Amino acid sequence: MIDLIPAVGKFNLAAHVPSCFARFSLNFVQGAGQLDGEILETLWSEFNKVSASVHSISKAHRAEFYDDHMRDSNWKKLVEWVGDSLYLHL
Repeated sequence: MIDLIPAVGKFNLAAHVPSCFARFSLNFVQGAGQLDGEILETLWSEFNKVSASVHSISKAHRAEFYDDHMRDSNWKKLVEWVGDSLYLHL
């Protein structure tokens, strides 16, 4: 069984009412470490780079274009991560 722990990312937590901080801050989630919890927001900068290319295409093609772009981005991260891991362990 998976236990879901409700939390609000640090970037968005500042926009909430103060009482949300103690209840939903990642600072108080055991094992969360020091993350911002805003991975989706960090991906927008990558989408902005290609967004001019998708204005004139259909909705389905746009979704496929963005999927391909993110797959390529994830592949590059994986290759870099593996390369860094091998370098550290040699």
